[in-house]
Amino acid sequence: MTTATAPQILDLASAEAMPEEISQIQVITRRFLRHRLAVVSLIVLALIIVLAVIAPLIAPFSPTEIVVGNDFLAPGTPAADGVRVHWLGTDQIGRDYLSRLLFAARISLTVAVTAQICAVTIGAVVGAISGYMGGTVDAIVMRTVEFLLTIPQLPLLLIISSLVIQNQDAIPVPEALKSFVGWLLIIQPRDATQVVLVIAILVAFGWMGDSRLMRGVVLSVKEQTFTEAARALGASDLRIILTHMIPNALAPMIVSASLGLSGFIIYEAALSFLGLGIQDPTPTWGNMLSAAQSQMFQHPWLPLVSGIPIFLCSLAFNFVGDGLRDALDPRLKL
Repeated sequence: MTTATAPQILDLASAEAMPEEISQIQVITRRFLRHRLAVVSLIVLALIIVLAVIAPLIAPFSPTEIVVGNDFLAPGTPAADGVRVHWLGTDQIGRDYLSRLLFAARISLTVAVTAQICAVTIGAVVGAISGYMGGTVDAIVMRTVEFLLTIPQLPLLLIISSLVIQNQDAIPVPEALKSFVGWLLIIQPRDATQVVLVIAILVAFGWMGDSRLMRGVVLSVKEQTFTEAARALGASDLRIILTHMIPNALAPMIVSASLGLSGFIIYEAALSFLGLGIQDPTPTWGNMLSAAQSQMFQHPWLPLVSGIPIFLCSLAFNFVGDGLRDALDPRLKL
């Protein structure tokens, strides 16, 4: 009996000694969950995004509804109908601040996320082509990118935004695109044009850093064995770029995108704050902050209403980016 059970005992011992097999997704999740600030930030962002998505369902008032004589009501003031409440008060022309804040979140986050996705896509394609092709192509593309990066972006952004917003009727924007943006954000077509133009301006100045990051990753992997094998099998340059170069750079690009979202939120808020972005009555956090600045001493809660979401989103995106950077770093242990 002893000789019969010995192999079974050895098998059980070896099975217990073998480490548990876990997938790459589980490894990344465990690393991310260890970053407590990133987890808390992700929860805060998820809550803000959910509130923005369901804004038409939970907003007590229309964001453009004006009630004469209700200007600068204190937070918690009941409405004239006796049913609804102005939980965050009203602005200078009697519009409910909570309703405008919820719809502003919908617009500001849509602008920032859309601009970041477009910028990362353009930067990834340009950087991958530049790094893979090398030679003259790489030299021309990178010298152009480096020249553009030497120009102070914020002043140039303000100048271009001023020219574009003041002449928006002369810029052709497809009607289908304006209708879709208007339907998505629940705004008028003219206001949708401003949203599209602001996104285009942010993308025009936001892809260059991503292109340099992508180029660096491509330069490190294009001479590796799997790339040489793909060339030997007759794969075209385009196929190698799309199936090997870009996928290998997804991890750093995801981290860069998450960190860059805070910058796009601040840029959009800055443009709207200075009157060079999305204009009132369409609510954004930036133009709400701009409208409140002249009344901040008489009504000190007004700047906080729109300023706190800008601060929270910017900080949360930075912490999430830090968590993703730690989770996607292959040099870290479990």
